[in-house]
Amino acid sequence: MSTFSSILVITVFTCAVLTVLISMLKTGHFVKAVFLTCLQGVAALFAVNAAGLLTGVTLSVNWYTLGAGAVFGTPGIISVLLLDAIFSGAL
Repeated sequence: MSTFSSILVITVFTCAVLTVLISMLKTGHFVKAVFLTCLQGVAALFAVNAAGLLTGVTLSVNWYTLGAGAVFGTPGIISVLLLDAIFSGAL
């Protein structure tokens, strides 16, 4: 990966994380929102793996998928599923 693309990926990820955190701060219930988003994302990751016994679609549980689930919640896990499908050639 070139330096420009690495910087671009880090910048986009940082902007996305800051957007999520700012929106949580504006709700007035920051700690509750962070906890529920984290819980929801991790639960979605394990639900995908549990349903994978029937569907054959699974995600590996590692720091990247757990981080995406913890920071972005369910949309983060859906994004990881789409990226996995795109890069594995399933689409």
